[in-house]
Amino acid sequence: MVTFNASKTQACLFSAKRSPFDLTPSFRGASVPIADSLELLGMELSSVLGFGSFIESKAQTAARKLGVLNKVKRYFTPGQLLTLYKAQVRSCMEYCSHLWDGSAKYQLAALDSVERRARRMIGDKKLTAKLQTLAHRRKVASLSVFYRLHFGECAQELHELIPPSPFYHRTFRRTAGFHPYLVDIPPIRTKRFASTFLMRTAKEWNSLPASIFPCSYNPATFKSRVNRHLLGELLGR
Repeated sequence: MVTFNASKTQACLFSAKRSPFDLTPSFRGASVPIADSLELLGMELSSVLGFGSFIESKAQTAARKLGVLNKVKRYFTPGQLLTLYKAQVRSCMEYCSHLWDGSAKYQLAALDSVERRARRMIGDKKLTAKLQTLAHRRKVASLSVFYRLHFGECAQELHELIPPSPFYHRTFRRTAGFHPYLVDIPPIRTKRFASTFLMRTAKEWNSLPASIFPCSYNPATFKSRVNRHLLGELLGR
């Protein structure tokens, strides 16, 4: 049996509405303060359903780490600096990136700024040319997570959020070029809903060619093929 401490309990009202809620929740006779955000497993969940403050904090942390690395860069080769950047700085900027990749461009730009500074610090254009952009890596991460959810490597409640498309199995001529793992996308009426992980990734998922999908469940192969496919699209522009 789990016992909860009422004095350490917090409440957060999640809503896109701007009008305030006049609520005074209580738990076991103790008043529960309503916070503007909550932290869960390293993710900050904002009451306004946005990730702006979380991204800003990650950009600041990454910038501090890069500043420390910049002070000692004379002790490392460019290759070692690249490895340290990937392990200590970039990893900080990619935590749960599939959830917040739909955030506003000006918010994500703070992360790109840190990466540009890292490229200059490493100082070897041949090495940094091989660095994939943060935007590309977020898209690969989103599709890789979606792949696991689609094939049920997750809680059943999450798997059920991704129903297969009922249209694929019908004899429509327009389905000929689609892959057999299409998902049904509900009507999208707001920009906020369109930017959520499931909606924006479902669109990208449905546009993938059938050749991306392995014959049997294989997340590593799928991720590798998606990476090559998206890089090919990027170079083809």
